Amino acid sequence: MIKRVRREMAVILMVCMAIGLAAGCGRNDKAYIIEQSRETVKEELVFYSSTAKGNEVREGGIMHSMQMAIDEFERTHPDIRISYKSYTPMNSQEKSYDDVVRDRVRNKMGDDLYIMNPDVAYEMYREGYLEDLSDLKAVQNLTKEALNQCTVDGKVISVPMTMLCYGLFVNRDLLDKYGLELPQTKQEFLHCCEVLKENGIMPMAANRWWMETFVLSQGLASLYIEDGREEKIAALNSGETPISQYMRPGFEFLQEMIDRGYFDVDFAKNAEAGDEKEQFMNQETAFVVHYDTAIQDQIYGTHQFKMAFIGFPTDEYGQVNLFNAAQRICINNKTTNLEMAKEFADQMVSKEVTADLLKNSGGFPPRKDVDFEQPEILATAYENVKAGRSMPGTNPEIDLEQWGTTCAMVQELYKGRSIDEIMVEFDEQQMELVYPGQ
Repeated sequence: MIKRVRREMAVILMVCMAIGLAAGCGRNDKAYIIEQSRETVKEELVFYSSTAKGNEVREGGIMHSMQMAIDEFERTHPDIRISYKSYTPMNSQEKSYDDVVRDRVRNKMGDDLYIMNPDVAYEMYREGYLEDLSDLKAVQNLTKEALNQCTVDGKVISVPMTMLCYGLFVNRDLLDKYGLELPQTKQEFLHCCEVLKENGIMPMAANRWWMETFVLSQGLASLYIEDGREEKIAALNSGETPISQYMRPGFEFLQEMIDRGYFDVDFAKNAEAGDEKEQFMNQETAFVVHYDTAIQDQIYGTHQFKMAFIGFPTDEYGQVNLFNAAQRICINNKTTNLEMAKEFADQMVSKEVTADLLKNSGGFPPRKDVDFEQPEILATAYENVKAGRSMPGTNPEIDLEQWGTTCAMVQELYKGRSIDEIMVEFDEQQMELVYPGQ
């Protein structure tokens, strides 16, 4: 929620989730919708955004930085007002933020700018809805990693406010209790899980969104850590190498975790990101997937046990951390206020706003010109990055989008579909891109 409540803001709670769409009427789904409107002015920019469920500090930090950008933009553009709209699903039965954004874009709901997740941004770009942001001032200062994740066909389709580092939060007290060390390899991780289970401890807490991190790190780490990256990507895009060759090991690892009962699949298949927090904080589990900013006080910062943040263990490379460009700002190329929208996007990812967001929410900077503190608890992640043991969660150089696609397939695995069936579907999606329309 926006902490800074202003006179002209209207907050609408528990309304029809697909607000304004005829297709959404008649549903009983409930969601948080936030709309900020202003007095009539000469021009208005509509900014549509997600909010962070179950993560009060990070959400507050993001909203503080967004409001900072809005205030500065309106100060320098007195005839323009920013209309802020946001949607957050409250459970797995409601339409996701991604689906709402797709609906709003395709149905021309009048939004000028969006925050989009990477798979949605790639999809909307390929459908012809997103503006090329290559000429934004901020683009010149993006790190190589941030720019690579946001560039498709030589066009910058989004600009990120932050970079998120995904890894495993670990209850070290539970490991110490049973004589276990922080796992460096997959086999060491499985050993930890087995010992914990034998002693009545559920090893992991999981939700329906983030277990793809295990699949991606097991399957695609070799593409980024070993030599020949460009050739391997070209072989994927041409269809010479089936995507299943990379993804099968990761799914087999996840299936092994399911078969051994290392996390509660029934809980995970319906849990939203953050729903597993209570299990971890109550020391019912030793491992949980999250991104680095969960060290903030309102997430895992109030822990009453020794805690560590590590990468995803692999037998070949040790721990590997995943990075995603996050809070990606995209511009609707159908906007009638294109130049103003670009100026506002530049303001949203300016040096000052980026520094404010890092200060309030943590994370890694997407800009080269912003310094940031390195909390001691994240030391292992910094070491992994320095040693080259990191990888993007999704890479637009690969035609088949990885993060969202893998996430959807993991949910199919939860439902009982076989790995062979899932691999066939993966390869079919890849071939549809190689030979469209066939």
